[in-house]
Amino acid sequence: MKIGIVGSGAMGSLFGGRLALSGCDVVLYDISREHVEKVAAEGLEIEDSATGEVTVARPRASTDPRATDGADVLIIFVKSTATEEAASQFAARAGKDAIVLTLQNGLGNEEILSRHFGPERTAAGVTSHGATFLGPGRIRHAGRGPTHICMSDGRNSKLARLCTALVEAGFETHVSADVASLVWSKLVINVGINALTAITNQRNGGLLESDDTRAIMADLVAEAVAVARARGVSLTHADPLAVVYNVARTTGDNRSSMLQDFDRHRASEIEVMNGAIVREAARAGIPAPVNATITRLVRALEKAWA
Repeated sequence: MKIGIVGSGAMGSLFGGRLALSGCDVVLYDISREHVEKVAAEGLEIEDSATGEVTVARPRASTDPRATDGADVLIIFVKSTATEEAASQFAARAGKDAIVLTLQNGLGNEEILSRHFGPERTAAGVTSHGATFLGPGRIRHAGRGPTHICMSDGRNSKLARLCTALVEAGFETHVSADVASLVWSKLVINVGINALTAITNQRNGGLLESDDTRAIMADLVAEAVAVARARGVSLTHADPLAVVYNVARTTGDNRSSMLQDFDRHRASEIEVMNGAIVREAARAGIPAPVNATITRLVRALEKAWA
């Protein structure tokens, strides 16, 4: 099975590396020439945060989109701000039977892919795994949890081979029936953790050590849950805040994707996370003042770097 990873930062490299270790033909595509050349020459080092053990995977790696030609599956891991560009670039390259899966953060990615590839080739999913980019050719596997995937057209039998490959690579994977529930449930987790870790410069677990940050997490999650309910979306957990706290605890050593963006002074995905809650709340006619403030803070910090 040939799998192309489109966007091979921390998470893309984690999934690509583990899939390569399990025997899949994997191509990591990324625009970072330094990272790609390091992986191609010396392999990808995957450090286990729990044990410190380092495993070297040897996927192929390229900055040329043509390297993914003929892939049975494309897994999209670019930043959500780049989804439109990546979809436009790879839609012309993907085979007519290829499956294109988004495991990205935030709202809107599945809709973009479906528009370019068609719902019959588009799949959406969420994962509880976490990874940290340590440097070219080096990542840390910083958190574990289930992965859920679903075809946009509901014909989930098409995901059987991919699901088997993910399981064999060590990712607990479930094929689910409700994309919106999956995406919104993951969004609630991201809303409660990512921006706050970036603003406070703390790893996920650090948020639980202060009553103040725990209270802000609770406010962010409560607003997101209210918006989901207003939209008629059923979340996968009866107590979303408890889940957010648990994810922060089990991925305690992880530097969230937004904190890693802040580390490098790069534009974050705030607009598809907390910013999405603000927009959806406005459409529903309900307030989301804490998410609005957090979104403004992140925008202000990004402008300060610019």
